[in-house]
This record gives sequence, structure tokens and C-alpha cells, in this order.
Amino acid sequence: MDVGKIEELIKVLEGSRTEEIAVRKGDFTIQIKKGHKPAPVQTAHVKPTGKSSPRADVTPVEPDDELILAPMVGIFHVVDGIARVGANVNKGQVVGTIESMKLLNDVVSNVSGTIKEVLVEEGTPVEYGQPLCRIEPD
Repeated sequence: MDVGKIEELIKVLEGSRTEEIAVRKGDFTIQIKKGHKPAPVQTAHVKPTGKSSPRADVTPVEPDDELILAPMVGIFHVVDGIARVGANVNKGQVVGTIESMKLLNDVVSNVSGTIKEVLVEEGTPVEYGQPLCRIEPD
């Protein structure tokens, strides 16, 4: 089996609800499984710009605040009400999921602290790198 055929199998698996696929040709067997690791989450250090915000309900930006950024494109969903203002989160805690290609991918916090602002509503489409929550680190 050549590499092109294997890549074709991977594409078929990615576009389906199936979790794994196995193919046997003679004495050659290949088994491909979908991974379920949480996507890496990026954070950005927030620096105040000195400009006033166009939204009146935005909490003032503190220089030490951290942002949880979307690790991929998809639909943002809150997990167990964790992503709400005033909630305490721990480093590595799942705060939401992003639905992409009918799969739910975990969004985890990489800092411990208090959520000061949720920047995305439940069920909202998000882009890669878009800020989702603002956290005041402990």
C-alpha cells in the first residue's frame, strides 16, 4: 500500500463519524484511529492600549490578565457553566469546547485564576486565535 492510499484513508476517516478504520491487503494491515487529545490552547498577555473600549460593559483591562484563545475554528460551547464571570479556574481545567467537523475539542485554561470576562457567547462561531475569556491569574 502506498503513502497516497494511506493519506486518502486518513482523509476519509477525518470526514466521517467513524473513530477508527482498519484495512488489510494480503499480509499488510493498517489501523488508523482518531486522536482525542485536547488541542493546545494559546494564551496572550493583555496590554492596555490606553484607548477606551467601544463596549460599555467591558471590564477594565489589567496588565497581568491572560486571555484564553481559540485553538481552532468552530462553534464555542461552554462546559458545565465554567466559562462565566467570577468563576475560578485551575490550570489545565476545561472551560469550554469548540465543535469542529462534528467533533468536540476541549478548550483548557493554562493559568489558574478568576474569569473576569467571557468574550464569546454559547454557540457562537469562533476563529483561530480569537479571545474567548479573560482571566485574572492567582
